[in-house]
This record gives sequence, structure tokens and C-alpha cells, in this order.
Amino acid sequence: MRRWARWWLAVCLLLAGGAAATAQVVPLPPDPARGRGADSAADVVVRSDYVTVLTVVNSATGAPIENLSDSDFEIYEDGQLQTISRVGRQADQPLRLAMLLDISASVRNRLRFEQEAVLDFFRRMLRPEDQAAFYAFNHDVYLRQDLTASLPALEAAARGLDARGATALYDAIFIAARRLEREPGRRVIVVVSDGQNTVSRVTRERAIEEVNRADAVIFGICPVIRTEYDDFLPPPDNDFEALCRQTGGRVLMVTSLSELSSGFGQLETELRAQYALSYYSSNEARDGKFRRIEVRVKRPGVTVRARRGYYAPTQ
Repeated sequence: MRRWARWWLAVCLLLAGGAAATAQVVPLPPDPARGRGADSAADVVVRSDYVTVLTVVNSATGAPIENLSDSDFEIYEDGQLQTISRVGRQADQPLRLAMLLDISASVRNRLRFEQEAVLDFFRRMLRPEDQAAFYAFNHDVYLRQDLTASLPALEAAARGLDARGATALYDAIFIAARRLEREPGRRVIVVVSDGQNTVSRVTRERAIEEVNRADAVIFGICPVIRTEYDDFLPPPDNDFEALCRQTGGRVLMVTSLSELSSGFGQLETELRAQYALSYYSSNEARDGKFRRIEVRVKRPGVTVRARRGYYAPTQ
């Protein structure tokens, strides 16, 4: 009887399939809306007043500008001009990237194409010193692969997924940001989704707060694609676009399956064109408050994208 029970359990697990049977479901904190819990001291890297701001500068045509010098930049914190101590390029810091792939029912007819585009992006983007994690999300968030430099491990994580269920977009962003907070280097979250949040327990504001605490940037790849099997395709979510822009990123709209690879190629170009601006804050208060940042470039006709602030240290 015991042997039969073990056999039946194995069959049930096999039939379950999909992300739930092959990956770890990542739980949220008991009450994320209330902020960090009693275990926060072990999770948070205590930061000094040294602030780094990832910045992309685009020309009037939208192309990234890559030949700027230190003297081209100004940074203001809460309206006060800061002294920039260093302007680095993307090659100076390792990349820590969290890839979040929407596997809710709304992407069922596009999932295979999105998986292939994600894998191609990993192959082209990651250098030996970089690491990436792979999450899949629907009504739950699944850690398919924690941070690794192994392309085979990432490829295995992206396979064997089924699209079903609702969309916990903000939960996924919150969880990825909290994981990246402990990591050195440039922290980037890439979300492949139609941007329609439906069932998250975390609010949009709380997700943004966690991303700011992690000093991370969010980019979205939003496939607004109607296939022959789609009866209804929801419009892009403006809240998702605003969330990305608040962190210094943006949403890249993809209107056909053939554009998926080019969309990831555009993202690759932007990540390689990032400037890392660093300064010591003139505000010595250890109050944990949010401080607003504005990056300016002394060239006409350019567009600057950078995160809009950070949280001050508390000790």
C-alpha cells in the first residue's frame, strides 16, 4: 500500500507540470504593505551616503549617446547641486539582472516566441562577470533559476512553461527587487508582460518603493500582439509604463512577433549605453527618507532617463 501511495504521488507531481512543479514558489512577506519585517537587518545591505545613479541619455532621434564626459553631467538631490565623484560606463560594473516572464493565460499564444527571445537576449547580453535570475509569474511568482552566470541553467529555466492563471505583476517586481538588493553592480529588472496587473497583494506604490530601495531599474518588453487565436487583447497598462519610468527605465512596445528580437536588441543597446554616476550626498541625515534626484546633461535636445530618487540610510 505504501509503494502504491508513493507511485500515485509521483504521478500527481508529474501531471501537475508547468512552473509550479519545477520551480520554487516565492512567498511574499506576511504583510509587505507594512514595510520590512523583523528579518530586515539580515536582508538589507546598509548603504553609506555614496549614491550611484544609472543613467541613459538619448538624442532627438532616440539613439543612446555614448560619448559624454564627466563635465556633461549635473546631479541635483532635493534641489541641491551635488559634486559628482565618478562617471563610469556599463563595462565598469557587473550586471545583476532579474528576468520576469509573464506566464498568465493572456500570453498563452505568444509564450513560445517570448521564451526564445529571452534566451537569445541572455546569449547576447551576458558577459562572464554578469549574472541573471529567471522568474516566471502568473497568480504566483516562481523562482526558476536564482542568479547565475550559467547560460545552460538559464536556458533550462525558460523551458517547460505553461501559460495559465491571473497576473501578479507587482508581486513579481517586489520579490525580484528584494532579491537584487543584496547584490553588487548594476541592478536591472526586465519584465516581459502585457503589463496588466490583476491579482497582486503588493500595491504599485509598494513595488516602486522596493525597487527604489534596491537602486534597481525596470525595463518592460510589452508584446501588444494579436494572433489569429486572440479574441481580446487588453491595452497596455499606463501604470506599468509610469512605474518603469520612475526607476529610470521604460517600456518597449512590440507590435508583432517578428519585433520581439528587435525589442530585446534595443534593450541590449540601452543597457550597454548606461552611465553610472556616483556622488557623496551632501545631506548627512540618517533619517531613511526618500530623496529626489534629478540628472541634467549640458547638451541641447537630449532626453535623460534616471531613477527619480533613493532612500537615505538609517545608520
